[in-house]
Amino acid sequence: MKINKLNLQNMNRSTVSSCHSLKIIPLSLLSRFARFGSRVSMMLLGEAIDAEAVPGSIKISTTTDNGKVKKKITFERSDVSAAVADRLDRFKVLRLVATYVDESGKRRVAGSPNWPLALDYTTEGGVFSVNLQGEDVRPDAFLTD
Repeated sequence: MKINKLNLQNMNRSTVSSCHSLKIIPLSLLSRFARFGSRVSMMLLGEAIDAEAVPGSIKISTTTDNGKVKKKITFERSDVSAAVADRLDRFKVLRLVATYVDESGKRRVAGSPNWPLALDYTTEGGVFSVNLQGEDVRPDAFLTD
């Protein structure tokens, strides 16, 4: 009997989930960031910035490829104005971390100082379509209190 072995490092896997309470944190606001195992502890200088996403529009997709975890967070903002466009433009040049509440009610962290997220956006259908993207070697961590 012949047994086929799977090379798990070369397998691609993609997951899409829905979440809420998305917050954006520029790395300049982090005074402490420590990851230990599957958890992250953060201390901020100020407050995380609410993404002000249209309810139900936040989607998180994760793809693993050759040991890298590629993540993409997409959401929509309905307040299409020059002030919001200016704010999103400022986020485009910053290195970012994001927090969110996943579908099981757990607070999670995407990105880190070593593996930051980048923001990009477009205007379509009367809303801003915003993407946060990045990669890491581990999945999103659980945020400790």
